Amino acid sequence: MIGAIILAGGSSRRFGDDKRKSVLPTGLLMLEESTHKAASVIDEVIVVLRFGDISFAKELEEKIDNPSVKFYCAPDSAQGMAHTLANGIHQAKDWEAALVFLADMPFVQAETIESLLAEYEFRKTSNPIVIPIKDGKAGHPVLFSRCYFDEIESLTGDNGAKPVIENNSAHVYQIKVNDPGVIRDIDTPQDLAS
Repeated sequence: MIGAIILAGGSSRRFGDDKRKSVLPTGLLMLEESTHKAASVIDEVIVVLRFGDISFAKELEEKIDNPSVKFYCAPDSAQGMAHTLANGIHQAKDWEAALVFLADMPFVQAETIESLLAEYEFRKTSNPIVIPIKDGKAGHPVLFSRCYFDEIESLTGDNGAKPVIENNSAHVYQIKVNDPGVIRDIDTPQDLAS
């Protein structure tokens, strides 16, 4: 099975408030929209929250009401994105691959997720890392074959999985997509307004 990990353990420092709870034009919370998008295509989704986010996890469970979506409070979230990802991937031991989403990128299209999965299936025997590219820029979500899980679990700092991608560049496959959502993240209230 291929699962999705949504990284939602950051502190939203640049945003000035908890951006995960920002309301989009759809009326959904940003994190709610990102989760629905992943769950519309992927069979199992783990939303990795900040340590201590128990009440927010319960609120999201009620809003999303999908048994295939699980919420996990990362014990090391305060140490940076790589720690949050490492905590999350540890929960995914029985997956054959993981798609890693960022919570603040709710505009990714379902068709893009399906394209990443199709590329993985086509390249499966070469243990691919599949990255969407829009206008020459690498985006998210990024798909990692299972053989990289241990390497991801040993990550530290705030750079996410960049070192894993760099260390395994021969297995990286980029697919061009016509989806601005793969490079559009929300870091400030102005990003949300636009």
